[in-house]
Amino acid sequence: MAVDPKLSANYDEQEIEHLMIVGLWCAHPDPSHRPSIRQAIHVLNFEATLPILPSQMPVPTYSTPSAHMATSSQLLSYGTIISESI
Repeated sequence: MAVDPKLSANYDEQEIEHLMIVGLWCAHPDPSHRPSIRQAIHVLNFEATLPILPSQMPVPTYSTPSAHMATSSQLLSYGTIISESI
């Protein structure tokens, strides 16, 4: 059950369905498949149809940085690259 039992059935099942589907949509491993905040809000407000999610989410894959990429010592917060000579 995805609903807190403390709600004692005081909830709208359709709202819960929309909330769960939008949550999964926003958590898609591929950022290009995630909704914008505007799209998510439209679905949550019942102004747009629910997206069709894949029956199984793809497994996220990660690659190691290549040699030409900045090292962690060259990175500041927000990805700003600095020179080690500074």
